[in-house]
Amino acid sequence: MLHKFSVKNFRNFTDWLVFDLSSQQYEFNTNAVNNGIIQHAMIYGPNGGGKSNLGLAMVDPVLHLTDSPNYLSSLDINYLNGGMNVTIAEFAFEYRIDGSEIRYNYGKKSREGMVYESLFINEERILHVDRRQSNQASIHLQGAEHLKSDVGTSEISLLKYVRSNTILDETPTNQLFSKLLSFIEGMVFFRSLDSTKTGDYIGKNIGVKRLSQSIIDNNSVNDFEQFLNDAGVKCSLKVKTNSNGEEGIYFDYGKTSLEFGLAASTGTLSLGIFYFWWLRLAKKEITFAYIDEFDAFYHHALAAKIVERVTNTRCQTIMTTHNTGIMSNDLLRPDCYFVLDKVISPITALTGKELRKAHNLEKIYKGLSS
Repeated sequence: MLHKFSVKNFRNFTDWLVFDLSSQQYEFNTNAVNNGIIQHAMIYGPNGGGKSNLGLAMVDPVLHLTDSPNYLSSLDINYLNGGMNVTIAEFAFEYRIDGSEIRYNYGKKSREGMVYESLFINEERILHVDRRQSNQASIHLQGAEHLKSDVGTSEISLLKYVRSNTILDETPTNQLFSKLLSFIEGMVFFRSLDSTKTGDYIGKNIGVKRLSQSIIDNNSVNDFEQFLNDAGVKCSLKVKTNSNGEEGIYFDYGKTSLEFGLAASTGTLSLGIFYFWWLRLAKKEITFAYIDEFDAFYHHALAAKIVERVTNTRCQTIMTTHNTGIMSNDLLRPDCYFVLDKVISPITALTGKELRKAHNLEKIYKGLSS
């Protein structure tokens, strides 16, 4: 799991922003934490404060460690912070895997242009290169001894270089290295706003461009229908083949039927996109999900149901919202609610009170914001 994250000079982040996911001592809603780390978090903050950019930064390793990742094209033209003399964006990750501490630090001049990179496992530096000083890399993984240490003018990630060109020995350190890469490959950023395309995400390319295709292939049309009905969208669904020979999901009105993507409201489409990703969360295909503005078109009661569904997964999740109606100890805990406004802090750090289960977190937050 991701334990701590820091970023600097990426998009709107000029100074180091530190996001600490350490949990605090609460005895309720223990499913929200895992071994001292927040497993399910919610982030609030003003428009333009950086909530979306934080998510893009947290899944950034996917862009250089995953083969042919899906990504937002805006990252090609808007990656570095626009401040004077900014030449690289810097990232620092702290993971905890199988009880071991892993630190991964790097700086990039563009989406793919690696400048420096270091990997530490239990405080031992395993991999390192800093192209500002030398093209010589240090690699300390058993089975990688034959690799050239001179990376030349290549801007490829050193971690990806090692993984792509070696069969590492089965050592505890190498196993942790492999598990770190697997965790990163399972990271995803998506939003449910007004997008109807499954391609509007950052993560491993899943090879699916049509929402309905994925649900049909997963034999989940009936479950999707039940999900919509539970969410208050009373409907009946069926699978139908169009004139192009493509199967799709349709609203079934008896004598007539309408394609889901054409007939659904914006809110219902948003639920469809969530369900598309929910299938992957439930199947444990995703290790970390940053869900931006997850409830943009939901009533607060529906938003609460979505939170309940997400927090029952073992995936590490971070959701952003403006909906204070779900800032409740009935869903999460005080240490799981964060506010991003220049810095990011749990709500527990923003009040002098010792917050307990009986406290009204929404009321406290609105008092802080007034």
